[in-house]
Amino acid sequence: MTLTWVFPQSEGQAGGDDAAGLSRTIDGLDPASRDWLLLRYAPKPGPYLRVNMIASLNGSVTGSDNTSDSLSSRLDRRILGVIRQLADVVLIGAGSVRAEGYVIPARASLAVVTASGDLAGHRLAPRAGTEADRSRRVYVLCPRAAVARAQATTAGSGAVIVPLEDQVGTLTPAAVVAALHSLGLTRIVCEGGPLLAGQFFAADLVDELCLSTSPQIVLGARGLLESARPVATGFSLRQLLLDDQGALYARWERSRPASS
Repeated sequence: MTLTWVFPQSEGQAGGDDAAGLSRTIDGLDPASRDWLLLRYAPKPGPYLRVNMIASLNGSVTGSDNTSDSLSSRLDRRILGVIRQLADVVLIGAGSVRAEGYVIPARASLAVVTASGDLAGHRLAPRAGTEADRSRRVYVLCPRAAVARAQATTAGSGAVIVPLEDQVGTLTPAAVVAALHSLGLTRIVCEGGPLLAGQFFAADLVDELCLSTSPQIVLGARGLLESARPVATGFSLRQLLLDDQGALYARWERSRPASS
């Protein structure tokens, strides 16, 4: 597939020589294609929290099959792999594990947030076979009251249970981030679902939104983000790519006041 550079007009700040209007063929088997995408999606130095999601034109996070698979494409999955490779940990809600049938990331640890501790029926053990597999871990973050349930439903998977203090059964976004940082996992990519991602936006903890937009209208499905209260935060467009099927790949960076 082909990606066209749309914004910004030049990419000198990222160390590349690309400019708006330049097209690049992305070959799934070509290391040079991965290197090019790694440069395009390289984050700023230091700890960060990215949210990486895909949605339809009207903001639905699921397609005709009631999962994100029918919104995604080979190129979108390629970009997903690059974003994960740049992270220490992929953070998801238990609902996403249940709905999407999650596969353990190839190059990052996985952290699952669950209020109930119930992860029965889900394969959380990393697949063996590579050197990277031995360094990856699965973490289950849950309230202290749910530890026994989490231990019972993840028995034999090797998952590490991380108990957190909660507010009436709800884990706060700040507590989740602090727990991951304490484990040395400071480059965090949250992949949803909409409620979990919305909580991080509401807490103003998101540094960047990586949003793939599929050229489809999907009615009757969940929206991109959910929140119990109205919240507005400003973001600025850092990068925009367009593929030959009409899908858009954007990087939105949190607009924060300059420190005095």
